[in-house]
Amino acid sequence: MTAVTPQAEGQEPPQPSQAHSFRRLTRDTLVYLSGTVLSRLVSFIMLPVYTRYLTPNDYGILQILDLAMDVAAILVSAGATAGTVRFYFKAKTDEERKNILATAFAIQVVLNTVGTALLLLVSPLIWKHALGGEGTLTMVRIAALNFTLGSVLGVPTALMQVRQQAGRFVVMNLVKLGLQLGLNILFVVGLKLGPTGVLLSSTVTYVVLGISLGVMLVRYTGFRFKWDIYKNFRRYGVPYQIATAGTFILAYGDRFFLEHYHNLAVVGIYGVAYQFGFLLTGNIAGPFMRAWSPQRHMLVTAPRAVRDERYNRGALYGSLMLVTAAVGISLFIRPVLQIMVTESFRTAAPFVPVILLAYLMQAWTSVVDFGIGVAEETKYSTYATWIAVVVCLILYAVLIPPLAGMGAAIATLVAMFVRLVLHYYWSQRLWPVSYELRPHLKLLAYGIAVVIPTFLLIPDRLVPQLVAGSALLGAYAVLVWRTVLHDREREMIGSLLHSPRDFAKLLAGA
Repeated sequence: MTAVTPQAEGQEPPQPSQAHSFRRLTRDTLVYLSGTVLSRLVSFIMLPVYTRYLTPNDYGILQILDLAMDVAAILVSAGATAGTVRFYFKAKTDEERKNILATAFAIQVVLNTVGTALLLLVSPLIWKHALGGEGTLTMVRIAALNFTLGSVLGVPTALMQVRQQAGRFVVMNLVKLGLQLGLNILFVVGLKLGPTGVLLSSTVTYVVLGISLGVMLVRYTGFRFKWDIYKNFRRYGVPYQIATAGTFILAYGDRFFLEHYHNLAVVGIYGVAYQFGFLLTGNIAGPFMRAWSPQRHMLVTAPRAVRDERYNRGALYGSLMLVTAAVGISLFIRPVLQIMVTESFRTAAPFVPVILLAYLMQAWTSVVDFGIGVAEETKYSTYATWIAVVVCLILYAVLIPPLAGMGAAIATLVAMFVRLVLHYYWSQRLWPVSYELRPHLKLLAYGIAVVIPTFLLIPDRLVPQLVAGSALLGAYAVLVWRTVLHDREREMIGSLLHSPRDFAKLLAGA
């Protein structure tokens, strides 16, 4: 199993000059992406199995339990360690960095343990009122246990990211994937435990990985807790905790409206569509931000012209991946669902492009809000998020009763756009970056232009959808290549595509 390898005593983290390497950014992004692509590939391969052993109602139960755990996180621990990366890079010595990591780990574990105790106490109420008596009380209690076990992974994996240990991070996640996959097959397919089996798989995986990585971290940092660091975490993190409550409503509030106005099956189908939004943020934006985040922080003290140029290149690089991924998913979502899931889940397809667009807005928010974090004025993230929440709740009430899932998707899109605009405005006031917006808008326009025809003009048959999707994706690629990319990006992409040896060297860090 992959360990969190400590730096030598007194060794400094990567220096700002290293942040100027887009070769490193490309390599780390590709390494992170390779792990997430493999993970998602396995999930897609298993989707026909899961949808035959889990009903839409089972999916609905798992969705509601996830929501309950998210509510608990908002109340007890959300944002508690949000300042880890910022304070890690501000630290001057290895001793300070150890204090930051150890304090962050202690905060996370203690708060989540309190959360588990409270969840176990109110588990009968969750089962009765949130699930409406569906499923079992045991499911709620297992989910409550996972609430603490899963949190143990947070700081050790954050340490891998800030040290730019992309390979170790990916190996750890592949081990996690292998454990969960094997256990899901055993519990869900073999023992036919349904959603209980899914929850038990997470429990065992968290015990094996979480405890191991937690012990490794504590062996490196020692048992430390610094009140001054704790106070800094709370000052930085409390606004994010409040903002997280709003983010929860933006991401999951529609489930409660859907259940109220429709039923759990509608929630389950919408949840399948929503997974593609999480695919974009967790498995496309996630790898890029893991690679780019430490580099952005290392550039904070660079001259304005230098960091602006690097931030613009990084932002364009991220948008190219995000928009292209969203376009590809949208063009092929109908044939994918025809092949992968049973007929009852295929009505999720029209929601997917709207949800993807909403989560593209969220990913761009993670880019442009950097100034808020650097200025340590995180209250502005709270303001932006809760203004968007008000907009979203109004739209939920208006659109979900008549339009069901599509109404929920549209409401989410509008709210995410509002939040993006507000984050950009306040971030520019606090710590400005001269972003070049035109290439991002071109990418967005090209993507919308090729996705709309596939839903309005292409018949609901597998072969025409595959042919049309391929042609439209090709048209999008040509437009991007000719009118968005600069010579340096075309040269880099062309080199990687035409030289497998250079590609392999890049991944190996040569």
